[in-house]
Amino acid sequence: MVKYEQGVIVLIQFQEMNEQEFMNFRARSLKEYTQEISENYDITLERASEQASKQFNELLSDGQHTEDHFIFKLVDDQLQKSVGVIWYFFDKDEKKAFIYEIWMDPTHRGKGYGSEAIEMYHKRAKDLGARKVGLHVFGKNAGAIKLYNRLGYEATGIVMEKQL
Repeated sequence: MVKYEQGVIVLIQFQEMNEQEFMNFRARSLKEYTQEISENYDITLERASEQASKQFNELLSDGQHTEDHFIFKLVDDQLQKSVGVIWYFFDKDEKKAFIYEIWMDPTHRGKGYGSEAIEMYHKRAKDLGARKVGLHVFGKNAGAIKLYNRLGYEATGIVMEKQL
């Protein structure tokens, strides 16, 4: 894909991870997901860690080789550097793809990589036979919600809470 940043054409690619990169992804993702669960659902970090680990183990029962799960590093060709990660699943029966995670290195956020990665994901999902794509976003992640709305995503359900 091509994007323009300060007049320069930049190519972004999805590249497979090696085993060490996958282990690094898993550790970072679990840590951040645990924190998000704890903050958004007001539960202890210990309980959130148990939930996050259980979900990861169930979803990725064969690690990065789990059938119908796709985990890639996002690489900027010009920088020759990984700038983020995308993990998605394709449900053949439902003809639907689902993003479990799209993550950008904090030093590369706000540069259009997220938008470009999602557009590339749409093409890959369509090539797999998907008729719909979906994702989950925590309610407190206003920046991501704004991005997804801009890219045409619509809420299909909203869970709300109020602190007493």
